[in-house]
Amino acid sequence: MKRRDFIKTALTGVASLGATQLTSQFAPFAQLRAETTSQPRWFKGNIHTHTHWSDGQDLPEVVVDEYKRRGYDFLSLTDHNILRDERLRFDGFGMNYAPTDPAPFKGETSFWKRVADHYAWPNLVDAHIQVAKDRFGDDSVRIIETKDGKYVRMKTEKELQSQFAKAGKFLLIPGFEMTAPNIHVNLINVEKEFYLDDPSMRDLIVKLYDYAREFYADAKAPYLFTVNHPLWQYYNIQPSYLFTRPGIRHIEILNNNTSWAYLPEAWTPERLWDIVNAYRAEHDEPLLYATGTDDSHGVVRGDYLAFHSRTHVLADRLEAGALFDAMNRGRSYISTGLEFAEITFDGKTLAVRLDPKLEGEYRIEFVGAKKDFDKTVKYLKTGNDDKNTPERVVECWSPEISQVLDVTSELEGSYTLKPDDLFVRAKAYRVGAGCVNHGSAYALSPLSADSAWSQPYRQGDVF
Repeated sequence: MKRRDFIKTALTGVASLGATQLTSQFAPFAQLRAETTSQPRWFKGNIHTHTHWSDGQDLPEVVVDEYKRRGYDFLSLTDHNILRDERLRFDGFGMNYAPTDPAPFKGETSFWKRVADHYAWPNLVDAHIQVAKDRFGDDSVRIIETKDGKYVRMKTEKELQSQFAKAGKFLLIPGFEMTAPNIHVNLINVEKEFYLDDPSMRDLIVKLYDYAREFYADAKAPYLFTVNHPLWQYYNIQPSYLFTRPGIRHIEILNNNTSWAYLPEAWTPERLWDIVNAYRAEHDEPLLYATGTDDSHGVVRGDYLAFHSRTHVLADRLEAGALFDAMNRGRSYISTGLEFAEITFDGKTLAVRLDPKLEGEYRIEFVGAKKDFDKTVKYLKTGNDDKNTPERVVECWSPEISQVLDVTSELEGSYTLKPDDLFVRAKAYRVGAGCVNHGSAYALSPLSADSAWSQPYRQGDVF
């Protein structure tokens, strides 16, 4: 079964529920804290990935181990519509593995998934189990044999925290992906989940943010709300949906998990970003910041090019609150491999310096929008030609909104905002580095596998 068909199947039972909350009994756990450092440093992380708690293709401990091995500082597992708590269950996100006889599971906890005899979405197979056994020992995987087949217990958030998290070294942040049929958002650092749907995508994006704010009003820890992959599925989130939502601060611009083709007349995720920020800057609203993730559904097989997109955050300590505070102030950047050694903005001048790991020719472009940007918008009715492109009315804004204000082939550069500039951001890339994800829609132009994007800044912003 293909992912798009699986998601439709998974949501058949919940799409009609409306504003339904699925509260969990997720027991609070102590958040790891690190000593404040004298100087902020860059922390590398991923806040969107999946495991066998939903439709990922690896056991959760294998996923966390892979990111930790590769030098990530923070990670959030964001399985669809579920948190990894201790409630005994056999279903979730369209899956139902309820045993004929529940007696063998008396006193057990967590989510149990039945082993399938073949690899397919979202099956758990023996090969997935063997990877975990090879790394952590045969006894690390809890298995129960029943007349219905072999069941495997998924490790909970608490257990993963105990196994992998280390103060100041590796931060594991609880989270989930609220997955409606057409719009997905991530809620990071939360202890209960909810589900919300609406037939109007424009209305839903508004309701989701407002509902989350009310739902977590009494939360003891800060949380992060991100809008995911705006092209899923096929131009779901139009720029105007985000014009008057100043509370929505983060949208996923890099994501390696979808390959919809662009419409030449419409927007790319990068252009959507600039369109929204041109409007917001003109109306003195907070700018929209970008996140980069790999949305991995398989870290061992590499089906979705895990580890290719990530977010770097400049913070004084490795703690969720410190990371989110930095991200809300624009102290982050997104990357497909290339790293910034330094980013500064003094309220007027953006300066960046690259830290290339590979030899080659590099380029830094300073991109922004002008105060007199073309506000003409046309509407293109498209899609419905096959099952990959559902019918949509797509906003087509002028491509001139995104302008290259300056460019350099040096490893460092700067740009000072002019009176007619609304904002500026830096985009750096290795010339001729090739494509991310074989031409995926989420590899921004240029399609470089070794690129980095700063956040946008406007006159008077404090970095």
